[in-house]
Amino acid sequence: MPSVPQRSCVPRRAGAVVRAVVSLVVLAAAVVGLPVGLAAGTPLVWAGGRDALTHLLSRPDTGAAALVVLLAVAWLAWAQFTLSVLVEIVAQVRGRVVRPRWSLALSQRAAATLIGSIVVLLPTGTALAAPASAHAASAHPTPGPSRAPAPQAAATAATRVSQPDHKAVDAVRPQAQRTYTVREVRPAESLWGIAEKELGSGELWTAIAELNEGRAMPDGAIFHAEGFLQPGWVLRLPQTAHQRDQPRSDAARSVVVHEGQTLSDIAEQQLGDAAQYPRIFEANRNAPLAGGGRFTNPDLIYPGQQLTVPSPTGDAADSAQPAPSPGGLHRPAPDQNSPGAHRDRDPQTLPHSGGNASPRPQQPNRPVGPSSAAPTHPEDTAPPTTRPSPTAAPGSSRPATGSASPSVPDASKPSHQASNGIGAQQLVGIGALLAATLTGGLGLKRVLQRRRRKVGETIAMPEEASTLEQALTAAAAPGSVQLLDSAARTLHHHLREKGTPLPALRGARVTGRTVELLPDDPSTPPLPPFAAGAEGWWTLPEDAQLLDADQAREVPAPWPGLVTIGSDPDGDLLLVNLPQTRTLLIEGTDADVRRVVRAIAMEAATCSWSDRTEILTVGLGEELSTLLPHGRVRAVPHLRAATRDLGEILLEQHQAADSEAEPLPWLLICAAQAEEQAAWDLADAVASARGLPVALVLPAAHTAACFPEADVLQANATPQPCSALSSDVVIQHVTDEDYAQFITDLRTAEEPARPAEGPWRNVPEPTDDLEPDEPLGSATPFAAIAASAGPATVHLLPVQPPADHAAAQEANGDEGRAPATVVTLRKNSDVDEPAGVVAASAGSADPDAPQVQVLGPVAMTGIDASGHGAKLASLAALLYFKPGRGTEALCQAMDPASPWSKATLQSRMSELRSRLGADAKGDLYFPRAVNATYRLSRAVRCDWVDFQHLAEQGLALGPQRGLVKLEEALDLVQGRPFEGGDHAWAAPLLQEMLTRITDVAHTIATWRLGGQSKDLDAARRAITVGLDVDDTAELLYQGWMRIEHAAGNRAGIHKAVEKLQVVNRRLDVSMLPASEALIEKLLASPAHAEVM
Repeated sequence: MPSVPQRSCVPRRAGAVVRAVVSLVVLAAAVVGLPVGLAAGTPLVWAGGRDALTHLLSRPDTGAAALVVLLAVAWLAWAQFTLSVLVEIVAQVRGRVVRPRWSLALSQRAAATLIGSIVVLLPTGTALAAPASAHAASAHPTPGPSRAPAPQAAATAATRVSQPDHKAVDAVRPQAQRTYTVREVRPAESLWGIAEKELGSGELWTAIAELNEGRAMPDGAIFHAEGFLQPGWVLRLPQTAHQRDQPRSDAARSVVVHEGQTLSDIAEQQLGDAAQYPRIFEANRNAPLAGGGRFTNPDLIYPGQQLTVPSPTGDAADSAQPAPSPGGLHRPAPDQNSPGAHRDRDPQTLPHSGGNASPRPQQPNRPVGPSSAAPTHPEDTAPPTTRPSPTAAPGSSRPATGSASPSVPDASKPSHQASNGIGAQQLVGIGALLAATLTGGLGLKRVLQRRRRKVGETIAMPEEASTLEQALTAAAAPGSVQLLDSAARTLHHHLREKGTPLPALRGARVTGRTVELLPDDPSTPPLPPFAAGAEGWWTLPEDAQLLDADQAREVPAPWPGLVTIGSDPDGDLLLVNLPQTRTLLIEGTDADVRRVVRAIAMEAATCSWSDRTEILTVGLGEELSTLLPHGRVRAVPHLRAATRDLGEILLEQHQAADSEAEPLPWLLICAAQAEEQAAWDLADAVASARGLPVALVLPAAHTAACFPEADVLQANATPQPCSALSSDVVIQHVTDEDYAQFITDLRTAEEPARPAEGPWRNVPEPTDDLEPDEPLGSATPFAAIAASAGPATVHLLPVQPPADHAAAQEANGDEGRAPATVVTLRKNSDVDEPAGVVAASAGSADPDAPQVQVLGPVAMTGIDASGHGAKLASLAALLYFKPGRGTEALCQAMDPASPWSKATLQSRMSELRSRLGADAKGDLYFPRAVNATYRLSRAVRCDWVDFQHLAEQGLALGPQRGLVKLEEALDLVQGRPFEGGDHAWAAPLLQEMLTRITDVAHTIATWRLGGQSKDLDAARRAITVGLDVDDTAELLYQGWMRIEHAAGNRAGIHKAVEKLQVVNRRLDVSMLPASEALIEKLLASPAHAEVM
């Protein structure tokens, strides 16, 4: 860091100095010299022109009257200019800019230009400040997780997004570079004043100027010494000679705790010895915490908490002072803003951040200190003095590279990484509608991932579902989103049929039972399907007749600008119609405003009813515009660019005045502080666009005067009145941490698929070679049914094989396969096992052991009689796939929105243990806890493991001998995996299951289309099962079309195309080029061109 020079000077540019001198001379001549000259000439002109002016209409004018008029004009011009100069000086001193008025515009601009040029001659170089907005920030760090200025917060979020595979930085870093944020005060701050306050001498302003010369400021401007200081600029401060010579003090060594960090980490990095962590604790004992309370427990440190690190050369006796530590096992750093952050928690079970796909290397032996990472257990570590380190989750279900056998959860080791339990407090500020739209957007990204992948590949997914995704899944209310969307589109449908215009809408409310609308005119009678409610609201009756999903999608959303702004004190969600409100101003600090504005932008960009909306963002980065699946968002650098875009829209509308096409709603959502002149220009543009659906969401600073009629909301969580909805509202927001994690999840969905491994490399590629058309077979009625209904709607009842089937298959040996009439195939066939493939029963040697069933509704054999069967089955599935979790993690994973109590968990586990019983040796299928963690016995079976073994055996055997195994595997599938209930922890497993089931169904259909195994009924059945599991799998629709082509069923091809188009309209995506090419090839005749 540069030090302060004793007497240095920032060289001023010669042109600027010359311009300043000339401006000073011109200003002096205009303000002082001009009136002197006018005062000297006025008596002479007045004496000769007074009489001429009096008799102007009765005598010929000799020119004397004209001189009097010119003299009066000169005096008026001087007065106007002088007034402009005085106003400009006062405005500059107060840190304001006067908006030019048409009557004074020329003189104001001239005065501003002259005064701005003269500023460089002042001793401070930047003594005056132009306006901008920013909260005051000290040059020194403040304790606790205080809100950082916008650039620092953005940098933090960017770091998290760019490094998604790391839970936190490996070592906390002291703040080496001092900075100062320019404040908005009166008089405006100057470099001289900043240097005098922060460096002890105003003469050191040149050092600040030299250190910042040419740097980009947060608003994009470039710092120059002769320019104006803008409030909100972050200036670097040099180090004084006193600070350089002085040893580093405790205050200079303040560090910020990152998620997953431990006191041992900080002690080793800062003091060189992990055993010195008690000194850090003693230096911070009883320090106040931002979330309330005081720092009294070394086992509980929080992300964002600032700790004072003592000098490394301190008294060695300090290190010997013990700090309380329960058993040497330490707790993770929960979100300190959460309501449950200060609760006493089980050290064995508290999780750390999930989402880290690669294990952290084992650390060398060193003393144990308070840790914020999940601990290991005695069975996994050598001596007890070894520092715990997180390990990769052994519960992953992906096969190991190069292994032909499917991976099975290792019950011998705890799943540390799986222990990232969450609670509803993680989503404080995010409403159910926003949670639903975000999960929907992320789900669509994964649908597109699955469509892009090649056969046999698996999509990129984190080993563990992120904390945010689990919380969003638990908090989401997709039913409410669909209900509001369907009700609004139904209303619009009825109005379009009658030719009635839409009523103006102020907002909406989503309650636990229904949805309500608030018309702009409360006296407006309700329109169907709504009925009259209280206080002018329209409420949706429970028996209201709504359009079905397909019909509703054909109707444009009537109010695409509806967004959630928060909830009322009763917890009901409140939505405001932005185009009707026109302008919404958010007041608060930069960080708070950004959180609120970000939530509005994220919901508008992902909700189903804003599909016809153009959204511009300022100050929110470019991630939303580049990563979200729908291209509604466009990032622009500043308000001037947004104003220019709005002007182009106005011009376009003027030129297309005769067009019947309605313009798309235009929403500007800005999180960056606005320049006052840019705000005035935007206000003028919006005033010119009164006939267009335009809406603004802006920070209130420096824009309130430009939009006097705007609604203003405070960017905090306290209830406040909302005039647009005539209700109190608790504002919705998205924290920097949640946003960074959401962007990380979106980036993961952009990653290429993982290559096929082992037998999955044998999944056949879709072929362009089509079988010649042939008449529909008559062996079974299945073909005729499928021709009219399609695979996705046909469900055959299991058919018992004929009596002679077993004998025929045995006689055929390896050539045996199911005949066309056989749908449910036998297991344990006589087909030889390929070398290197594990038997299907390898998962458990006990055929009578309980089985976890997840290939459909989650179930568990042996618990049917329980009144808590569904919960017990979900608990069993969690224990099977994520062994080694403790009480706290299990409670939170079972219900992230409302975690189970420990008493409830113990009761359910006791019942599960009793229901499952024991094996022949007396060993429990659900043993009691070992080292405070739980797991099922290795003998417990799982249908997913059986599916993997059967599928891999079938793929390894090939089309002649492997079809039986593949069809046995597909016969295990009873519906969409993990159906029924929210199993957010299983998101990565679910994606793998969907891809594997799709590949098996595709393989069966492909192999059944040709060769000796040709059987169109069996091929159709495979497609049916696959589409029941994932109706978005475009690969299976392609297979369906090939089957119908091979059967000579052109109507069936049309049916498949129609179904695919319905799905694509629901997803709002286009058909894959491969599907379009296939349809064109199958339906090449002109009569079928309309299908495309």
